[in-house]
Amino acid sequence: MIKLYRLTTGEDVIGEEVEATETLTVLKKPFVLIPMQQPGAKTATIGFTAYIPYSEDETIKIKTQNIVCEATPNTGILNAYKNNTSTIKSAKPSLIV
Repeated sequence: MIKLYRLTTGEDVIGEEVEATETLTVLKKPFVLIPMQQPGAKTATIGFTAYIPYSEDETIKIKTQNIVCEATPNTGILNAYKNNTSTIKSAKPSLIV
């Protein structure tokens, strides 16, 4: 299941939980959510970057004690995450004939 995590560092991380124990939580394809404000824009957008960008590992182990809370991502964030982690890109409905 894909979940959002707030870490003790203040980072918001999204990823697919593979395993969770009292000591470790293992996430597949974790990304950090980064709020970005465009000049002149009234609302912020959310950017995604790999949680540990220089690693070749697909799963990352996080100490469970460093997770402040976990939540279910809203539909927009979930779809953006799936789009960022999918190897197959879906066509926009307007492009399908």
